[in-house]
Formats: sequence, C-alpha cells, structure tokens
Amino acid sequence: MAFSTLAQLAEQSKQLTSHIGGLQLPHIERGIDQIESQSRKLATKAPKPIDATDNRAHFFLAKGGVDANAISTTLNTINLRSTFEPFQPIYDTDTEAFLRHQHEQIIINTIDESRRETVMDFDSNFETSLNYDWERTKKRIFEELGHSQGQAAGSDKDMRQSTGVFRGSSSQGWSQSSVYAPGFNQSPASLDIIFSKLKPYYKVVYDLCESRLQGTAFPLASSFVDASRSAHKDQPHPKIQETWELLVSVLGEQELRSGRFQSKTLKERVYANAYLMSPYKSIAAASLRERLIKGSKTFLERQFMDHIESSVASNPAEANLGGVPSLVNTVRAFVQLKYLRYGSWSQPNLEISNGQALWAQIYYLLRTGHGQEALLLAGENEANFAPADRQFITYLATYLESEDRTLPSATQERILSDFNQRIRYSSDTVDPYKLTLYKIVGRCELNKRTTPVIGALEDFIWLQLSMIRETTNDTMPQDKYDLADFQALVLKYGPNYFNPNNNNPLQYFQVLVYSQQFERAIHFLSSSKAYTLETVHMAIALTYYGLLRIPAVHRVTDPNPFSTSKDAQGNEVSHYNFTQLIHYQARIIAEHYPAEALTYLYQICLNTDLTPAINQEQIALCHSYIQELVLQAKDYSSLLGTTKHGIKTPGVIEKYLPLIKVENSGQFVKDITVAAAKSKSQEGRVEDAIQMYSIAEAYNQVVELLNRQLAEVISNPGLQGTGELGINTPAIKRLINEYVSDPKVNQQIAPRSLETCGILLKLVEFTELYDRAKYEAALGVIEDLDLIPLEAEMSIIAKKADQFQGLDECVARNFPDVLLKTMESIYKLYHNFKISPYDEAGRRDHMNMLRRRARSLMMFAGSIKFRMPADTYAKLNRLDVMIMA
Repeated sequence: MAFSTLAQLAEQSKQLTSHIGGLQLPHIERGIDQIESQSRKLATKAPKPIDATDNRAHFFLAKGGVDANAISTTLNTINLRSTFEPFQPIYDTDTEAFLRHQHEQIIINTIDESRRETVMDFDSNFETSLNYDWERTKKRIFEELGHSQGQAAGSDKDMRQSTGVFRGSSSQGWSQSSVYAPGFNQSPASLDIIFSKLKPYYKVVYDLCESRLQGTAFPLASSFVDASRSAHKDQPHPKIQETWELLVSVLGEQELRSGRFQSKTLKERVYANAYLMSPYKSIAAASLRERLIKGSKTFLERQFMDHIESSVASNPAEANLGGVPSLVNTVRAFVQLKYLRYGSWSQPNLEISNGQALWAQIYYLLRTGHGQEALLLAGENEANFAPADRQFITYLATYLESEDRTLPSATQERILSDFNQRIRYSSDTVDPYKLTLYKIVGRCELNKRTTPVIGALEDFIWLQLSMIRETTNDTMPQDKYDLADFQALVLKYGPNYFNPNNNNPLQYFQVLVYSQQFERAIHFLSSSKAYTLETVHMAIALTYYGLLRIPAVHRVTDPNPFSTSKDAQGNEVSHYNFTQLIHYQARIIAEHYPAEALTYLYQICLNTDLTPAINQEQIALCHSYIQELVLQAKDYSSLLGTTKHGIKTPGVIEKYLPLIKVENSGQFVKDITVAAAKSKSQEGRVEDAIQMYSIAEAYNQVVELLNRQLAEVISNPGLQGTGELGINTPAIKRLINEYVSDPKVNQQIAPRSLETCGILLKLVEFTELYDRAKYEAALGVIEDLDLIPLEAEMSIIAKKADQFQGLDECVARNFPDVLLKTMESIYKLYHNFKISPYDEAGRRDHMNMLRRRARSLMMFAGSIKFRMPADTYAKLNRLDVMIMA
C-alpha cells in the first residue's frame, strides 16, 4: 500500500512540469541530501517577519541612555549553533578525539543533571519540612484555640418561676455571688507570679505522684482544698474553696479526718469501672449515680446548716434562741428569725401549733440532713397535728427507713391519694412547707419542679436531687424522674441563666457537678481564663477517681476538647480531652519549670485502664509529650541525668517511669535522649546533641558528631576556639582519650569512627601548622598519616587511590583542601630553598626531594581527579608547573 502511494506521488510530481514540456528542457535529477541543502538555502532567503516592537519602548530606553537597536543587532549576531561543538574540528577518522569529546559531553550533562536533581531535591525537602512545621504549628494553635473556645451557650429561655426562686430575694439570702478574676493567663508581670499561685497546687500533684509510686491512697480533692486556700491567700475567694469542698463531698472524701480516710479508703480510679465502662442502665452505674447524688445532698445540707447557725448567731435578739442551743432549738430560732415579726407570723399560710411552725421546722431539719431528728420532732408533737395530717408521721418514718428513699407501693398510693385530695388543689392556702414535705417524701406532682418555699438555687438543686430515683422500677411516665431528666433541665436553661452577667462561672460549674455532668463542667470552666488553675486541677481530681471520660481513639487531636457520642444502648455520653488540657498546662511552665511540667504530664497515664487501644494511645501521647518537653528544656541534664567518667546519675524522669507505664526504664530514657539529640543535631546545636548522646551512653554517635565538628574546623579553621561558638579541639582530644581508655565505652564505638576521628585530629593539627607557616612540620604530619603518597612508586600511588574510596565522608570532603595545602607547603619550601644563597649541594638535594614529592602528589591527584573540584586540580597543576620550572 505504501509503495503504491509513493509511486502515485512520484507520477503526480512529474505532471507538475507538463505545461513546460514543449521547451525541450533537460530533466534535473536531485538526491534527498541535495534537496535538503537547497531547501535550507531558500529558507535563509525568505523574508523575515516584521518585528512589531512598540516604538514607545525604544523611546523609553533611549531616555535612559540605552541603545536598543545596537543591543538587538549584537544579540542577532550571536550564533549558538556551535556552543557545544569542540573547539578543534574532529575528523571522521579521529576516533580518539571523538571519544574524548563524547566523554566530556557526558560529564557536562551529568553535572547539569546532578545540579537539576539537587535543586529539585532541595525544593522537595524544603517543602516537606515547611509542611511538617506548618502542621505542627497548626496543631499547637488548634490546641490553644480549643482551650479558648467558650462553652456553647444554652437556651435563653427563662424558667416560668421568678428569678427570685433561684437567686434568693430576701436580705437573709445566703448564695455567694462575688466577682473574681485573678487570672492565671492574664499576662502577669512575670512567670514567677504565675508559679506562686500554681505552687500550692503543684505540691499536691507532686505528693500524688509519690503516693502512686508507693501504691497508697491519696486524699486528692481534700488536699486541693488547702492548696486553693494557700494559692489565693493574698486575694481570698470563698467560691473557689466552696467548689473544692463540693467536689470533696461528691467524690466521697468527706469522711477524711487528719489526712486519713475514716471508713473505706478511696483508691485511685475507684469509680472508673462503674462510670466509664459499665452500661448506663447497669446496676453498677445506677448505684454510682445514687452515691454521687448522696454526696451532693450531703454538701448542700451541711452548707445550709452552716447558714442557719450563722444567721441565728448574727441575729440573737430576733432569733430568740434561749434555753439549750440544741439542733431543734436552733432550727426553731431560724424559723422565727425568718417569719416572726413583733410577735406576728409574716407568712399567713403557715400552720402554727402552740406557737410553733412545725411543718417549717420539720422541713428545715430534713433540709439540713437530720431526718431522724425531724421524725422525732413530728412524733413528739403528733397531738398538735390535725387528725388528717398525723398519717404523715408514718410516711416519713417509712421514707427514712428505706435506704434508697422509696416507699412501698401501698404507702406510695396512700400518700399520693392523700396529697391529691387535701393539698394539690389547695396550694394557695395550704402550708407551703407541708406541700414541700409531701412532694419530697411521696414524690408528688413530679412535673412541677419547685414549691413556694424554694428561695435560692441551692434549695432548688437539693429538691431535685431529693426527688431523683435511679434504681426504681417506675412503670408510669409520671412516676419517672431520674438524673438524666435533671441534666436535661440544666442544659435547657444553660449558662446564661445561672451566670447571666458572666462574672461568676463557678456557679454554673457547680450546677453541672451537682447534675454529674463532669465533662461539660470542666469544658465550661476552661473557657474562663480566670480559672485555668482550678480547671486543670479539678480535671486531675476527677480523672484520678475515674469520673472524667476521655475521647475515643484518634480524636485526641480534635481542636474542640468537648464532644458527645452515643453508647451501645443509645444513651448520650460526653467526653473531654483531658490529655490536651494537661499538655496545654505543661507547655505553659515547661520552659522555666520543666521538672514541674513533667509532674503534670505523668497524670495523662491515669487513663490507662480503659480499652487497649485507648490505653496505648494515652501512653504514646504521654511519652511523646515528655520527649517534646525534653527537646524544649534548657536544663535537660536535671531531667535526663548526667554521665561523668562512666558513672550515670539518673534524672527526675527515671524516678517516675512506673507512673507512665514504662517497663524498661533505661531503654525509654535512652530512646527519648537519642531522639532529642538527633533533633538538636539537625538544628545545628551540636554541643547539646553531644551532651545528650553522652547521657544516653550512645558514644558512637558522640564520636560521629565530633568528627563532623573536626571536619568543620578543617574546612574553616576560624571555627576553632573555646568561646561559645568555637570548637574546642583540645577538649575533643581529651574526651576521645577518655573514651579509648575506658574498655566499657571503647567497645561501644565503631572502630571506623575512632579511626576517622584520629585522622581528622591529625588533619586539624596539619591545618594549624600550615596556618602558622610551619610547612616542614605540616608535611611531617601528612607523612605520619600516610594518606597521601609522597615519593612513592606508581603501585603504591594506585593503592592509596583505591584506599581513598573507603575514607569517611568527613575526611573525603576535606581532602581537596588538604591536597592543595600539602602542595602549597611543598611549593613554599621549594621556593625558600630556591632563593636561598647557602649550601648549594644540600639545597639542591632538598629541591629534588620536593620535586619528587610534588610529582607523586600530582600522580595521586590525577588518580582521583574526578572526585575533586576541577579548580582544585587546576591549582595543583599550576603549583606543580611552578615547582618543575
């Protein structure tokens, strides 16, 4: 097919000249080469396209003194066609010249390709490093932003009841609402001021670590109460201490006396199994919630009792206590102080019998946690009750006898019937304390959350906790009111309701603790910079006892520390990133107080009794943060220890390694130290890297770093010195001699590293002698090294050239300079002998010897020519010519 096409084309081409065939002109046959040559000639004669250059550019350049036309003409005369052609023409039969030219072109192309690859590798590595640094910085920024984000605001809806229901409206109100903003992160004058507030808390954390090492229980929350008092002694803040005391009661440390638990000891992670790992509706989880509710009620009851006593003591005349200051008399005096005015009762609905408001007294005895005293008072005054109300004494007795404060079904039905018939629809006229007592004992009218006697937030919280039942089997929806319902109620109102002016975040924090929303509580408090100290240490206390749930695997890097998820039963569970909080706290003080920062990082491994995946992640994070701290620390010897004369002094890290789940302590410290040393080395902080490698007993790496420093001295003698930036060569010699003389250390160092170090030390000595113009001594050092053959036969020179390939990179990269300095030393000596007027015979012998040395050196240099820069060989050649001339 192709041949037929070509034949057709040939025939058609002949027809192109058919119109001139009558002229009888001869045919001209042209070969392909001739056609190509003629085509090129015609192409050169073709008119070139007109340059459409804007004349304004010429005028602009002309004003600056630039002749654009002359420059354009000069550029057009440049012929680049022969740029890569040989200077001398290569004939077709000159095979040797052709191969030499090809060899040179290959070298040039290789150099260009290597240069391009180097540039590409540099750009790639730079971009990778830049991306890594950016990701690391972005992670740190996100972590810090995560702690700056405020808790999402809840609903702005107000409760149907008046604000006075929660805040207390009377002058006898006892709720605290002081403003406090000392600020751990409010830019104090110095870090010492920050640490002065942190120090009491840190002392507790330190004692906690010591107790954990010994395997003993530690009253953490109670210790933090005293620490908070010391931390704020210059600016007392009762609300902080009150919050810590609340945690003490909720956690179950209220039975602590003189630093010892009086009953059952609370061990580390005592609640972790029930709170973190048991299903929400399991018996263990429900029992724990009941126990924590009891702790919250105990705190509220004790707090209210203190309020009663202080009110009566502050107003003795109005209270009219009189007689024996017993509990019942104190409560009676408080009721009189609250409602009795000039012999008349200010509350018209109160039922008064024999001058006493019995229902009010029974309520306040129950409110202060004195149920048996309330029952005794009711029994003693049974005759003073209306006949229809005397059955309440039986209800109260049954209520108090029950451990979980539930009534039998029959009793429950009777009290509900009694309430519905006589009280429910007469709430405007009935004694409000009677209504409240029926509501508490019989859990009546659960859809209404409050009663007229509830005058402050703490009263409301206590009432809710009193009506909650976690272990009951209520069958009717109206009989159900559990902790989840109370939590939903708290979230419905949100922080804006409990802290409307945003000046007392501890108020809402306490409400969240009462409702056992510990993760939300910590997250909310972390949004207030004034309470950073309290946030961190309250989180530690909750984590120590197992009441703070952390995120699942792979969510620890989420910038938002708070998150929620659904468990297997569909219940919503909250998580708080405790690890991120502790890391943030440690970073604040790490630069100036690294040992103290480590103490906080140890607490991360409290969460290592969960699932294997979470455990491993927490351990890995703790270890990585410790390594990060070591990298940033200035005084790392106190953290890692020191090594002198082969004797290891452990640092503070090794003491607490059992707390971070490290089995092989020596290997862990070594791994951290080696990683830190590598980082220091990459940053150019060689001195720090050498010290860290010494601490890790990685002596071979020490020698390798020393070799790098010696190589720098050889290439740049100005670096040698004992100053801050200098390289102390004598100290290096002493250290190497110390290593060599210690068999235990010597066997850990690779012989090649020691050999390289010995060569470099000799080359440093050679460089020093050369710089001081002691050329004879310098050549003597080169002869002792036996790296450069001087006055040797060709076989020895070839052998030395082969040995050159096996030299360490630290030696090889300095070898061109060493060769050049050696040749210059030979030339200097030769020149001195040449111009010397004395001792003709001896002078000529020395000159001949130097010529032989120069010739041997050049032969050696020629053997390794392509491993040296081209200009070095040219300089050697020039010096050799000057010697041989």
